[in-house]
Amino acid sequence: MTRFITFALAAFAPLPAAALSCLPHSVEATYQRADQAEESYVVVQGRLTFDASALPDNGTGTQSPPKLTRVPAQISGMALSKGGFDVPFEQPLTLEVACYGPWCGSVEEGDVLAFVERTPQDGYVLESNPCGGNLFTAPKPAMIDQVQSCFAGGPCTPER
Repeated sequence: MTRFITFALAAFAPLPAAALSCLPHSVEATYQRADQAEESYVVVQGRLTFDASALPDNGTGTQSPPKLTRVPAQISGMALSKGGFDVPFEQPLTLEVACYGPWCGSVEEGDVLAFVERTPQDGYVLESNPCGGNLFTAPKPAMIDQVQSCFAGGPCTPER
């Protein structure tokens, strides 16, 4: 009888948390993914604003976060063209924050480098997920230079 109880307790014990495994999040990999996609993307360097209280709680609450949370947002900045980031871009968009189990995309208001999808039904959409998605917060000058190089046909190989 004791063996049965021990087995039953072991069978219902919580399992160790699984780790989320993502490929490295890089401007080059994101650029290549957007460039090869059937969807249309605009690369924007600018300021992202939204209501942060609408974001999922990243699994810190008592319930699992939803798989996808859509948040109205605004991005103001410059879109990438052959001349660099020189096309004014000020648009409302839908921020889509995906969660994989308890892990959710990280999004902060402020300066961003964003690969914004242009959709016929929803207008502009920006995706964030636990592995990075299409958003880079507080981009460094080297990231801006790299995405411009990718756009101009220069070297655009993600680091491994």
